[in-house]
This record gives sequence, C-alpha cells and structure tokens, in this order.
Amino acid sequence: MKYYLLFITNFLSITFLFSQTKDTDIKYIKQLKSNYSQYNTREEKKEFDEYFETLEHNISLGYTKNGYVSDTDYLQFIQNIFSTIISKNSSYKINSPKYYITKSNIPNASSLGFDFYTIESGILSFLENEFQVAAVICHEIAHNQLNHTKKSIEQDAEFVKDFKREIKSLKRKDFLKLIKSQDEVIRKKYDLAEQSRKNEISADSLGFILYANLGYPKNQYLELLINLEKYDNADKIVLNDTIYKHLYDLPNQKFDDKLIKLEKNLLFDGLTFKEYLDEDSIRTHPNLEDRLKWIKKNFADDFLKQEVKASAEFEKIKKKEINQYYENYFQNDQFSVALYLLMFEKQNLSTRIDLDKNIATVFDKLYTAKKELKFNKYVPQVDPNSENENYQKLLTFLWNLKTDELKNIADYYTKKATN
Repeated sequence: MKYYLLFITNFLSITFLFSQTKDTDIKYIKQLKSNYSQYNTREEKKEFDEYFETLEHNISLGYTKNGYVSDTDYLQFIQNIFSTIISKNSSYKINSPKYYITKSNIPNASSLGFDFYTIESGILSFLENEFQVAAVICHEIAHNQLNHTKKSIEQDAEFVKDFKREIKSLKRKDFLKLIKSQDEVIRKKYDLAEQSRKNEISADSLGFILYANLGYPKNQYLELLINLEKYDNADKIVLNDTIYKHLYDLPNQKFDDKLIKLEKNLLFDGLTFKEYLDEDSIRTHPNLEDRLKWIKKNFADDFLKQEVKASAEFEKIKKKEINQYYENYFQNDQFSVALYLLMFEKQNLSTRIDLDKNIATVFDKLYTAKKELKFNKYVPQVDPNSENENYQKLLTFLWNLKTDELKNIADYYTKKATN
C-alpha cells in the first residue's frame, strides 16, 4: 500500500492553509498514533504502529521530493468536490479529509483510513469531467466510512498471529506439519484477497449512493469504471526498431543497430518465476468487468444516457495536467519510462510541441548521472527475459551509450527544441 497524505484543516471554510508544513503534518500523525489504543493483540499494536510510522515517513519523503501539487486551481477544485459530497450527504457524518494531490500520471486515488486520502493528479488528465472525479472521491470516501483500512490492518495482524502459531508448533523435522502450515498461509492469503475484493464491491455500492445524492449525472459513475477498464486494458506500446535510427542517427554521431541488440539468457528463457498461486484470486481488486456487471445489475435504472459537458474549471485543470505529463515522470525519476513514451509519440507523429525539449531533458539528466556514477538510479538494469521486449531494448540502448554519446544527443535535442 502506498501511504501519502496531506493535512488540510478548516475544510468547510474553502480556505487553504498554504502555511501547512511537514512538521505540523508529522505532529498530527504522532498525535493520532498516541491517541489510538484499540488493540486486541500485540500483533495488532505492531501492525498499527507500523502503519502510522509509514505515514510519517512518506510525508517527509513527499515534502523532501516536492511530490505534492500546490497549484491553487487543483486544490480549490478538489476541495470543492469534497465539500459538496460532505454537505449533500450530511446523514453519513463524513469527517473533514486530510489529503494530498500527488504528482503522478496514474489515474488513481486511495483511501488510507482515518480520514486520509491520496489523489494522484493523473485522474485530472485521464478522466473526462468533474463528475467522474467526484465519483472517484465518493468511492474512496466509502472505503473510509466503511473502515476498510482499519479492518485490513486488523486482518493482517490476525494473519501474522496465526502464522506465528503455526510455525511455533513445528518441530525440526516435522515436514508434514510444515506442509500443513504452508497450506494454512496460502488459505489465509486467499481469504484476505477475497475480503479485499468484497470491500471494493461494498465501496462501489456506498460510493454510488453518495454520488447519487449530489444530483450529478448518474451515468458518469458507470463511465468512470468504463474508462478505468480501458486504462487497464490499454494496448502495449510498441516501438519499431527504425525509430532509433530516426531519432539518434546524428550528424556527428552515427547510430549502430548493435546498440539495441537484446541478448537473451537462454538458461532462463521461458521461465517467469511467478508465484504458483492463481493470479486473479490474489488480486486486491475484483476485475473491472465484474464491477461493471455488478453496478449495472444493482443500479440498472440509474444509468440512462445523459449529455454531459465538462466545466471550464475542469478543462483548465486538465489542460494544465496534460502539459505537466512528462514533468510528472521527471519528478518521480522515471526518465527511461518518459523516454519510452516520448519515442512512441515521435513514432506516431504526435503534434505535442515539447517532445524535443523533453528528450533533451532526459538525455541531459542521464549524461549527468553517468558522470556521477548514478546511472542505475534512473535506468533499470536490462532483463533480457522480460516479457516487455520493447522496453528492454530501450534499456539496452541506454546502457550501451557512452557518456559523450549521451551528451551529444542531449545537445542535439536542446538545439533542436530552441530552433
């Protein structure tokens, strides 16, 4: 689980406290931790302590890395949505939220329990209107209202307790009990995943009720899930080998096909080293197709087609976020991923005007990293047996480039971007 949060007070006043600091956030979490004492076992106390400590750690990390959006348009927009949901659902007694908007291209949001939320800025570029954003937030508020995080921590503690008991009962050579213990661990893992999938369905149900109370077009809740399904099933990005020569065959530096030659390790070819448990059964979320069927079945009358037009406010923020697309990757040190997408846009003749500038940024960063012996911080090692051969070719190319070759490409695209 990712733990991010932003502590924003005076929620209903629609006034943002820009003086909020890392120290005050951490102080709040420490106070929350010290006030929480509803423990049934030692394992449970340990699990909750680790949870709050992780929150503290990620607050500090987020501030240090400047990972949170501070743009007033974003903050006001999200604040207004939370305020509307709370005011239109007063019978549910929803507490004031503490949240972060994180710089990320993933269209996602999470409830972390205890009235904490994370909203990844990618939802503002990926979704179509403010109604779909409200649907996302309603779903996460539902998780919070149903205490899913708290229950999950308690279940994890129970799992740890049971596992300790099984291991303790084993004798040095009691292999039969060892096998039985392993079976018990697997069963518990299935049980936890099954409970998590049920949590998603219950959050869909309450989330839709919260959303319906807003008076927004109800079909947009369904459209949200459809869009997320499209994101999950998006076609793989495929780079043609010819794009490398097109982009990197420079006047003073010729491209060699050997730079992208991927040498597979035949010893491990065909082995994926995946866990033998059935993958779908240990997914923490039910697949979106099942969620869509469930929503349609239980709220069938509420999804009549309605004409929907996004507000000017949403369109303004969406445009900002689209413009920030590559900056988000740079913010998270994902330079090789950014380059992969930049090359794909070049290959498909994108009309985006900042592609050359961003390619220059990537290679300038990698040139500096190579000089400072930090290259592996930004470019993963090549895995020749990975199923994503396209991406591995890119990594092979980057690792094969010499320091001066990285600089030549950076200089070329810097000059190209300014012309």
